[in-house]
Parts: sequence; C-alpha cells; structure tokens
Amino acid sequence: MSDLWDGALIDATIWHGRSGDVSRQFRYRATYLATPLAALEDARLPLAPDRAGLWSLRRRDYGFCDGRPLQDFIAAQLDPHGLAHCDVTLITLPRTSGYGFNPVSFWLARDERGLRAVLAEVSNTFGERHLYLCRHPDNRPITRSDRLSGEKLFHVSPFLPRGGSYRFRFHPGPDRFGAWIDWLGADGSLRLGTAMTGPARALTRTSLRRAMLRHPMQSQKVIGLIYWQALKLAARGVAYRRKPEQLARTRSDASETTES
Repeated sequence: MSDLWDGALIDATIWHGRSGDVSRQFRYRATYLATPLAALEDARLPLAPDRAGLWSLRRRDYGFCDGRPLQDFIAAQLDPHGLAHCDVTLITLPRTSGYGFNPVSFWLARDERGLRAVLAEVSNTFGERHLYLCRHPDNRPITRSDRLSGEKLFHVSPFLPRGGSYRFRFHPGPDRFGAWIDWLGADGSLRLGTAMTGPARALTRTSLRRAMLRHPMQSQKVIGLIYWQALKLAARGVAYRRKPEQLARTRSDASETTES
C-alpha cells in the first residue's frame, strides 16, 4: 500500500461545480506529487528541489520564503500553534518543462494520532497567493467528516467576488488523498464546489519517469483549461470582476467547525 508520507504520485480528478447565477461543471485529471519534506530536503526522493528536468520543484514557488528551505517556511506557520512536532508532506503540482502554476497546494501536518493541520496555499493567475491554515483550535486530529470554515480573503476568479467563506474537508490517506473546498456566498448558500481526489501510488524513479514522459506539459494544460473555462463563462454572460488590490493579510485561519 502506498503512503503519502513515504512519497507518492496521486492520480487526481479535479472537479468544479458552479451554481447560482449560472450552472456549470467541469473536470479534468492531473498527477500530483506527495513529497515528505524531510526526505525532499535531504535528497532522499527521486525528485530534488531546484533541479532542472521535465518535472521540477522550485523552492521559491512556495510560501513567501524566497527560496529558503521549505521546512523553514512551514515551521513558521505551524510552530506558533504548538505543531512543531508534526511531520509534513507537501501535495502539489510540479513544474513541467520549466513552467509552473499551482491553483492550490496542500501542506499536511500529522503526528502519531493523525492529521493535525492542513495549510492550503492558494494561487491566482495574477501571481498572488494566500495561505489558509485549516485546523481545530485545540489541535485535535482532523477527521474525514470534519468541515472547517474560514472567511474568503483572496481574489481567485474574476467571475466570483472576494467575499463569502470557504468550507474545507480532507481525506488524508494514507493510500489516497482527497480535498474538498466549497465556496459559500455572503448569504451562506453554496455557490461553488471543488474537489481533488485520487489514489496514491509509490513514488519511485521508474514511476516518476513514466509520469514525466506521459505528462511533460501538465502545468501548461492546467492553465490552458482555466482560461478555456473562463471564456465559456464569459460567453454565457457571467460578469467579469476587476481584480481588487490584494489584502495585506496573506494568511488566515479556517478553524470553525460547520455541519455539511
């Protein structure tokens, strides 16, 4: 059985479903990396940070650490909340053929009792990012049925307002990963549902090489699909919203437990 904390490839299906002003659904597939940070930084995985290749991971693509070790960045997010003891695995899309765009990466923090926190790092197509730290206020383990909510403070889509709230749910494996992020409007109604789910398989030199050769332009495909869906929404008359100035607050919490 593959384990996300040993290093894995996740063959994910990504789904978006919009309701309200217009009803629209779309889905696509992508292969994500699950990389234990300790093994990644110590070069014990088939993929090393800041090394060129068909697939690559670049430190400065993550957090606000300007190329410093990824472990330093995530420690700065977790340590103030009493989570310094946790092991961390980063689930992310790699750069492909030199190009990278991650709609969202997930930093999973766990200990022997289970998943304690998830840092969702959300990026938009304007080169901005925001961090949502999902955890219970008392740091009890996050279960598969828990729904953690927080205010939406980051502009992602030009077809949605910045307000409202997000509701997060996670399936932390070990042999698969699932993340569900719902956007609720100011009135509390569900307006957009998203999901990323898929099984995990072992990350080896052979499996990585095959994935690289099969998906050498994966990030380019993802950004192309985003723009293609935007054109479809515009064609259906959905209003385009100008990007507001990003808020000075670039990290927020999602810790309120809500019902489904």
